Amino acid sequence: MVQTELSNGDTQANTRRGCEKILQAADMGADIVCLPELFNTGYELTARQLISLAQPSDGPHVQTLCALARERGVYIISGYAESCHIPSRIYNSAVFISDKGEVIGNMRKVYLWGKEKQKFRAGGRFPVYDTPIGKIGILVCYDCEFPEPARILALKGAELVFVPALWSKAGARRWDLDLAGNALFNQMFMAGANPVGENLCGTSQVYGPDGELVAAASKTEEELLLCDIDLDQIPEARAKIPYFNDFREDTFSMDALQSY
Repeated sequence: MVQTELSNGDTQANTRRGCEKILQAADMGADIVCLPELFNTGYELTARQLISLAQPSDGPHVQTLCALARERGVYIISGYAESCHIPSRIYNSAVFISDKGEVIGNMRKVYLWGKEKQKFRAGGRFPVYDTPIGKIGILVCYDCEFPEPARILALKGAELVFVPALWSKAGARRWDLDLAGNALFNQMFMAGANPVGENLCGTSQVYGPDGELVAAASKTEEELLLCDIDLDQIPEARAKIPYFNDFREDTFSMDALQSY
């Protein structure tokens, strides 16, 4: 988990900083590295600025990370402002790159926070990526404030969910609760990467399938949070507390919801 400051509007500086941190993480033995939300642009920008800085899913930011992933044999997740074929339509996205340097996923943030709705188009799905290191899902920041997205990922088989975020100091308590609660209720690992800086709460952290904290970074300092996890803890947790045997998916069908 990369916890660093972001330079609003300076895509080259942010990409360079991200590459430095990825290299450090690879040297420390990391298999997968997660950068925060909107890592290439920063967050405190106008809609006009974001449109001018957004890049396609095969743009310079992603291509630079692909080359680094291939060179160092690591998986990379990075938040970025994504442009598309429709001019001025942009998404708050997170790209998922394999250790071979190939883009294997592109998650578009579904739940847009506050004024983000005036800047970004919302995504509409929660994919799970089956990789040699586990079944991985991605939620972007506010996505993990709702119980349904993490449950959808869990029902699709996710074992580890990354949350690239830009979480404020005012919401710091919710950051802890949302990650821990989603980990416990869905008995999977939750890993949140959050920057530091003005109004940001840092505290990148990882929770296990029992909802217990596995590792956490500081609230204010730039650092790499390196954490070993054991996916075999997931079936152990689900055998101990049978949430998924007892869960009634039929009560959440559209017919059931309409009868409330």
